[in-house]
Parts: sequence; structure tokens; C-alpha cells
Amino acid sequence: MTKTPVVRGEWPPGIPYFRLGSGAPLVYLPGLSGSPHLPSGAGLWMQGRLLAPFARRRDVVWMHWSEGLVAPVTMAQIAAAPAAAIGPHLPAPLDVVGVSTGGSVALQLALDHPELVRRLVIVSAAHRLSDHGRQVQRDLAAAVHTGRTRRAGAIMGAEVAASAAGSALFGAAGWLMGRSTFAHAGAELLAVIEAEDDFDVGDRLGQVAAPTLVIGAERDRFYTPQLFRETAARIPDGRSIVYPGVGHLGTTLHRRYHRDVLAFLTGR
Repeated sequence: MTKTPVVRGEWPPGIPYFRLGSGAPLVYLPGLSGSPHLPSGAGLWMQGRLLAPFARRRDVVWMHWSEGLVAPVTMAQIAAAPAAAIGPHLPAPLDVVGVSTGGSVALQLALDHPELVRRLVIVSAAHRLSDHGRQVQRDLAAAVHTGRTRRAGAIMGAEVAASAAGSALFGAAGWLMGRSTFAHAGAELLAVIEAEDDFDVGDRLGQVAAPTLVIGAERDRFYTPQLFRETAARIPDGRSIVYPGVGHLGTTLHRRYHRDVLAFLTGR
């Protein structure tokens, strides 16, 4: 964990959060999770490591946007919850970073609540999933629904890798960790997967008012480089970066990731 103290809490309408760092607020919407709870223990340590370069300059507000969801829901309904929490508690407009499924939520947030977003960073996400990405999430949902937690872990592990060898290794690790990773997975996860399966705002991208950076990976199995670039190109003030040679997981671990995000948020 970072040396920066972590503050935990919850805002109506039931949005758990933790904060770390100091400076201008930066809302961080994380990706899909097997747990409906805030991260703790090793999970919190990992999130702290990932967010530490941001927290040295910003007050990072990590929001658990999926807690309490029950299908059927739309991405617009999902994004409405963090919007309701941001309005009364944070000085808008502010910067928003969304990663993976959190990137879909962030994009919907910017479309439906433009007054809340100053600058937007979409990481490992686009205006829709690829066809392969949708099938992977359907397979994941089926495994969770039938209680096959090891199968769920294997699916997620294999698909975040960049290569066949990495897929085999991560898939095996995911299988071993599946029971703990997805022990509490249920209604929230299934609701989000269903909503993201239907998510496609390609025809609305021209309405995004905030300057937007889309960061993706060349070998992301949930999206394609074309989807990342197309999403940015159709946003009036959009730009994209595609990291070569890495997969879905490797995007936020790339050596340029924090530097690119912070440079964009400061207008450089």
C-alpha cells in the first residue's frame, strides 16, 4: 500500500469509495470486479500501487459504482449512481478516469452528465465491446451464474493476457484463484455484464463535450485498436494512444500510462 492515508466512506445513493492523495479531485472508476465490496487486504494494496503516481498530485476518489445493482439495468442507469454521488460531494466539473468496464461507465457519465466532467480518460475501453469481448463476458456470466468460480477465474485470466503463452499462464493462475476471486460474485456482476453487452454509444460520440483521451492496447482481447481509435476520432476533442505489444491487463501497467494520463489532465 502507499504511504498516503486512505479514507473510506459511502455517499448516497449507496456508492462506497476510498480516497488517497491530495490536490484537485480525480474520480477513478475501476473495472469489473468479482466482489461487490470495496477492496481490502491485497486488493487494496494493489489498487494503492496502481493509483500512487496519481495520488502524489491529485486527490484520487475511487468509486465502487456497481454495488447493489440488480438486472435488468442499462449503462445509463449505472452511470446515474456515480453522477448522483459526485454532484453534492465533489467540485464539478472534474477529471474522470475510467478503466475497462469503468471506462464504459465514464463515457456514459460524460454523455449524460456533461456538467460533471472537465476532462475524460477512457482506459482499456471504447464505445462498445468487440464481438469477441461480448462473447467472453457472456461466458464469464454463465460461469458465475452456475457457480463455477474456477471457470470464471480461468476465463478472466486468459483474456487479459497479450499472448498465447501469457493466456495459458494467466488462465491457470485465474483457475487457482477463482474460488476466492469470485466467491462473492452474483447479481451485481451479472447485471453489469448484461448492461455492457448492450452498450454501444457510437452514434452519440459527437455529443461528448469534454476533451477525451482513449488509451488502449494493441493486443486487447475485449476491444481492437480500431475501436480505440474510432472512439477517439468521433469525439470532437478526442485523441487516442495505443500501446504496442501489450494486452488488456498490460495497459495500466505500461511504463507510459501514468505519465500519459497526467500530461493529458494538465493540458500538456
